[in-house]
Amino acid sequence: MKKILLVEDDEALAYGIDIALQSNNYDVTISKFILDGKKTFNNQVFDLVILDIDLPDGSGYDLCKYIRMGSDVPIIFLTGLSEELNVVTGLDMGADDYITKPFTLSVLISRMNAIFRRIDKKSYSVLVSNDIYFYLNEVRLTKDNENIPISITEYKLLKLLLENSLRIVTKEQILTHVWDDAENYVDENAIAVNIKRIRAKIEDDKSRPEYIKTIRGLGYTWNQRCEKR
Repeated sequence: MKKILLVEDDEALAYGIDIALQSNNYDVTISKFILDGKKTFNNQVFDLVILDIDLPDGSGYDLCKYIRMGSDVPIIFLTGLSEELNVVTGLDMGADDYITKPFTLSVLISRMNAIFRRIDKKSYSVLVSNDIYFYLNEVRLTKDNENIPISITEYKLLKLLLENSLRIVTKEQILTHVWDDAENYVDENAIAVNIKRIRAKIEDDKSRPEYIKTIRGLGYTWNQRCEKR
């Protein structure tokens, strides 16, 4: 199920969008303010963000710029500002689409589905972070051009962290994405064990990690920028 962050201060509209998206198998998290939207985005992994522009504590443009500093997650502006300048500004900031109010929910959902189809067609085979190369089409990791052996579980965990670099990935999200098909119960100790193994393989000083940082009480973050190639 794809996760959607909706930043919209109109409660009635947000509720209607939430119901419509849930009925189309989307999981929606709603924020009314920019500050809350930033915190929510940093603490969860989202597949798409829907932004209003006129928000109580500022402009959705600012939140779009903030997200684009460290993520290429799809962004749709959903706003009453229909002037050409607003549309151009939003798209130039990195938004994937711009929908003006009033709108129909069917159009919103169709636009979202179109974005996801485009993403599915795009292919990248390597995630690069400094001297680390992570190959998606093969279970392979290199550092300084040297192969580093990794297990399937370590592969899944690294992929999740790298694809969400500079963002917090919670322990719950790791359990869901890495052990989603596990037949037996897996607790959080399994995460810590695999993180320790990965650090031993990639960190120059595993007692002072530069790549995988622990966010106490929440989870972990890949603390370096990551490029898709």
